[in-house]
Amino acid sequence: MANRNRFLSCFSTLLVLIASSYPVQADQGKDLFDKQCASCHTIGGGDGGGPDLKGVTEKQTGDWLVRVIVEPDKLTAAKDPHQAELVKKFGFEMPNLGISSEDAKKIIAYLATAGGVAASSSSVPAPEKTELLVTPELIAQGKALFTGSKRFAKGGAPCLSCHPFTYPGISGGNLSIADLNKSYKKMGDAGMQGALKALKFPIMKNMYADRPLTDDEIKALMALFKDSAAQKEGTGGFKTFQLAGGILFFGLLLGLALYKRRIR
Repeated sequence: MANRNRFLSCFSTLLVLIASSYPVQADQGKDLFDKQCASCHTIGGGDGGGPDLKGVTEKQTGDWLVRVIVEPDKLTAAKDPHQAELVKKFGFEMPNLGISSEDAKKIIAYLATAGGVAASSSSVPAPEKTELLVTPELIAQGKALFTGSKRFAKGGAPCLSCHPFTYPGISGGNLSIADLNKSYKKMGDAGMQGALKALKFPIMKNMYADRPLTDDEIKALMALFKDSAAQKEGTGGFKTFQLAGGILFFGLLLGLALYKRRIR
């Protein structure tokens, strides 16, 4: 009887310790999420550079979530169907950030409390969405930064040294690195801003570790990518507007010349 009571007492203590450790894990997970994940993911704020993670702990198993955080590259190589679906939707594989299994579990604990179905009322609110206003000046700045004719303020390498990109006045890049022509279309304002702010992709992580981009530099590059996407979709872009304006101006001059000849 004494042994049984001792066992029950130890078991109860263990349950209390496990239960009390979960909030601690969640608090630690919030710090990790803010540092490693928030640039691309929201919790209840919609998709960005990556999927909205609200309720993800209800949709996926803990083991799968640990794997996608710790070794997304191996999950892709294993042809995991859900990972393949995410890569297809967002256009790229989540980078391997070097997060340990222990830290991944802390992030998952935070996601369970911040974005779980039971806690949906306390989900992180959607950030205010402001659409980037593209101007010729911003495009010119972005183009200069991309090609390296203007250096980044903190000395980072120009984008063209690695990334291929086709745009009037820009060509080249390493064809083995991600092509940025479709990047804006896939990621949108929020995703592109998050990616440029975090620079978590493996090569970029090392190159820009102590050389982050400034907010103005990010805005200029986004303007370039957004204008490129608009041109390729035929929805306008500044080059299209310039061409239309030139044609209109030429038409007015021609009409004026014909009118003058007529009244002579």
